[in-house]
Amino acid sequence: MIVEVARMYYDENLSQQEIADKLNISRSSIAQYLRQAREFGIVRIEVVSPQDNCENMAYEIKKHTKLDHVHVVPGIHQYKELTMRAIASEAAKYLEKTLKDEDVLGLAWGRTITRFAGLLAPSTPIHAEVVPLMGERDYTGSYSQINQIVLQTATALGARPYFLLVPMIVGSENLRDDLIKDSSIRDVVQRWESLTVSIIGIGAVPPQEGAIVYVGERYMQTMQDLGAVGDVCGRYFDIDGNLIDAEFYDRMISIDLDQLRKVKTVIAVAGGVEKTQAVLSSIKTGIYSVLIVDELLAQSILQEF
Repeated sequence: MIVEVARMYYDENLSQQEIADKLNISRSSIAQYLRQAREFGIVRIEVVSPQDNCENMAYEIKKHTKLDHVHVVPGIHQYKELTMRAIASEAAKYLEKTLKDEDVLGLAWGRTITRFAGLLAPSTPIHAEVVPLMGERDYTGSYSQINQIVLQTATALGARPYFLLVPMIVGSENLRDDLIKDSSIRDVVQRWESLTVSIIGIGAVPPQEGAIVYVGERYMQTMQDLGAVGDVCGRYFDIDGNLIDAEFYDRMISIDLDQLRKVKTVIAVAGGVEKTQAVLSSIKTGIYSVLIVDELLAQSILQEF
């Protein structure tokens, strides 16, 4: 009787009253049978925390790589916006614990990083400096520009912002060199050499739907033809993590990968299974030590190890 009642309640989703009516016994007897089902081990209830699963995946990714820290956040599978916010929130919490007074924080551009700026809430002001890692992209969609992200982040932290009021790609190498000599731009570019913490996004090639193409559609096909699988700050790399040489690099105002490798703490954020190969290859570049991803992307990454 105990087994039958347990099956009706747990497998058939009948209420206690419905079971009592079917078996022509009292509802209190049904409650007693269900209690005994658990006491006798006939029914076992297990609570599975998504966070536990995420921590296990983070451990496995860290074990297969040389990364110092890996964070996996539960993904809201059908809601990309919520997943991006979850990744951004984890990045914000990590930064609040990591950033110190007099640090120099560099920010790249991306949809997740845009959301990160609005989620910062340090308990006390952090008297650091915040600089962009790349110039502006001529993009008029719904996402913030890099200098807005810098301003929002600096305001939230109580830090000092520096702005890069130039396009990321200009018309010629000479123009880029002349612009970098300007004092306001030089202040930012020189700080790329003294960065202590940076936050970057990992772009996929081909780009995800709705993603910002830093270099524009004009160059994207060329990058694909050259074997690019992803980019960081507009610098494209192949499946083995090698930088792909591009003619527009000489005209680009953006931190390069060698400069990023020198930064003590680089936090990379990425979401969506579409970025699996880009993340796997970006790990090989050795430019970051902290990775924050959602659980679906983490599962996809682990399947490739």
